Amino acid sequence: MSRLDPTAARASIDKAKLAAWLLTATPGDSIAYWRGHLAFDIGWDSKLSTDDRRRLLGVAEAAAAMAQRGWVHLVQQRHGAGDCCYLAIARPQPPSAAAVLALVVAPDDPLGADDG
Repeated sequence: MSRLDPTAARASIDKAKLAAWLLTATPGDSIAYWRGHLAFDIGWDSKLSTDDRRRLLGVAEAAAAMAQRGWVHLVQQRHGAGDCCYLAIARPQPPSAAAVLALVVAPDDPLGADDG
């Protein structure tokens, strides 16, 4: 199985890496896309910077969209209070590269920032 060290997930996963993993994953492969408490870590009281929260929310939304399309299962592995490893597990019938690419490059601003 293809796995990412959960402790590395905090800093290294973005939508592009998640998509690249999905395109090469075989059914049953898993990837950790976050470790912590996702709901708190994307909130306004988070200790993450706005850019990191925006990136994390983008990854979480991409993972949720992949699950809605039936490409992955999303699970949590609990390690303690407020400490979960968020995993995507590849399902059979992988998506086309074009479908994954469209998901990753879709314009979004999950925190509603006003850039102009």
